[in-house]
Amino acid sequence: MNASAHRFRGRDFVPTISHRLLMEKLDRGYAKLANVDQRLLPLSHESVPEPTIYVNGEPASVLSISSEFKLGEDAQSEKFSVVQWVTEFVSGLYGPFRMSKLITDERGLKYLASDVRTILRKVGLAHPIAQLMAGAGLTMSKTAGDGAVYTIILGGKILERCRELMLKGLSVSTILDGLLDALNQSLHMLERLSIDVSSQREKMLMLVMNTSVMNRLPEHIRHKFANILNRVVEIVGIDELASVDVDKVVDIKAVESGSLDDSLVLDGVAVFKEMAHPDMPKKIETARVAVLKDELRVHEKIGRQLNYSLELEGAGLKELLESKNAYVSTLVKKIKDLNVSFVVIEKGATPIAIEQLAKAGIAAIYGLPHPEVELIVRAVNALPAKTTLLEDSDLGWAGLIEEVDFNGKKAVLIHKCKKPKSVTVLLRGVTNLLQSDVERSLKHSLPIFSLIRECCKVVYGGGAFEIELSLHLKEYAENIPDKRQLVIKAIADAFEDVVSVLSTNLGQDPLEVLSRLKSEHMSGKVDACVNSEGGVADAKGLGLYELSAVKQQAIKTAFELAYTILRIDGIITGRKLSESEYYYVKRTKGTSPERLRELKKEYGLETLE
Repeated sequence: MNASAHRFRGRDFVPTISHRLLMEKLDRGYAKLANVDQRLLPLSHESVPEPTIYVNGEPASVLSISSEFKLGEDAQSEKFSVVQWVTEFVSGLYGPFRMSKLITDERGLKYLASDVRTILRKVGLAHPIAQLMAGAGLTMSKTAGDGAVYTIILGGKILERCRELMLKGLSVSTILDGLLDALNQSLHMLERLSIDVSSQREKMLMLVMNTSVMNRLPEHIRHKFANILNRVVEIVGIDELASVDVDKVVDIKAVESGSLDDSLVLDGVAVFKEMAHPDMPKKIETARVAVLKDELRVHEKIGRQLNYSLELEGAGLKELLESKNAYVSTLVKKIKDLNVSFVVIEKGATPIAIEQLAKAGIAAIYGLPHPEVELIVRAVNALPAKTTLLEDSDLGWAGLIEEVDFNGKKAVLIHKCKKPKSVTVLLRGVTNLLQSDVERSLKHSLPIFSLIRECCKVVYGGGAFEIELSLHLKEYAENIPDKRQLVIKAIADAFEDVVSVLSTNLGQDPLEVLSRLKSEHMSGKVDACVNSEGGVADAKGLGLYELSAVKQQAIKTAFELAYTILRIDGIITGRKLSESEYYYVKRTKGTSPERLRELKKEYGLETLE
């Protein structure tokens, strides 16, 4: 209350009629204010968020405060606009001449990426429909190692064709029924067109890798990396690649030295460590390797949590130190007696042990992560053991172990092993952005090896399968007596749209290419495909094959994506609060009666209520 109000209420004040009216007004205002929760009144730096709707002039929040809700044609228009944008965004990544994206994230870090998995993670898609499409592509990349771009494009083209049917008045339920019918027919046709290559798995694997993996790399290094992949299969063998997790077989490491053409495959492992002691040999030939899974020192912990400590004085302390050193010496002597040349210690080692190994001419590295130790074990064919239990049969063998320097970065190369079960691809180069892109592309494509174990069937690539499937779907649709016929024909057109994207990325006229492909397929040439050099060619002659398992998973995922998005009839978007609104919401939540009661209970102040 201001000073004038206090003056009005003075003891000697005799109010007039106007003064009495003013006092009654003030009293009503204070009474109304007293009934309001003072906590809900905004402070000077705060503002109350706008409600969703107003009912009889009063604010009412049906949804969370300031959420945007779209239904009907508005929601459908926004939904399909996002689908079209995402489809066009990834279209340039499809085919042998895929383009790259240069991305700068919110922290200012730059990425040069041509693989869709990295691009979708780094661009930060905000719309939920876009995130749904990106999730479908990422799932394909993780599980199959290929087909992510194909899945997004096919799903987007199916949705675009379904949108045209909706604008013509076809109901969503009819479209969904036709979609499921088309999916069943597509999978049935895929089984019919698949070619069993069990008798020539290794040859077909390389052709598939050249089709799917090499297309991700810059054109000038594709031949080099095709030879690298050939070398990986030659060293390890297709059975080993297909039988276990590929990450345990193929390790990819990048080194900023030389150029990408200098990249190579080690029939062993590269570890970015240096020898544990300067006096240890830097190069060892025909090395006997011991892998120790414990420490080369006295354990300082009993169990997981309990540390022990002793307080000794005088001779007792000296005897304890001598006994510890003697114990370590017995461990080193055991290693020397087995004629070990190189020791890999997963955990730590005392300086005394390292020095004794160096005097004995035994090289060692220690402090390695478990995955790298596993790679070394598989490369040298050793058995990891505790030092006290180490035997001759536990030792592995390597033809050459050497310490090298890559522009100031030390590494120990363990290679020329006998029948190694793990290899290392050393990527060299001075352009970090391009080198990182190649590394990611190779790593993301590794799961394709494991699919060979599950399915040794392929289909023709280069758009040959899509055109053959499209013709079959149109023929099948003619026998459908209801409106589903229109849906199945639209799905057939969507598969042709995928081939149009491929031909456009190759710089060709999509209408002309589609016309020629249809003519060839109708005449019985099921392997007629788009030629990267122009026109139409035979996929069999070009060696263009794709794994049936990848194609099957991609089709299923694309249809599921389309089915899910078609069933969405409303979009609810929460608006980001302004700074003043954020402070108001945070303060009111933190000072709510429930929160205050919790704080009083926490600090034992319930008696003050």
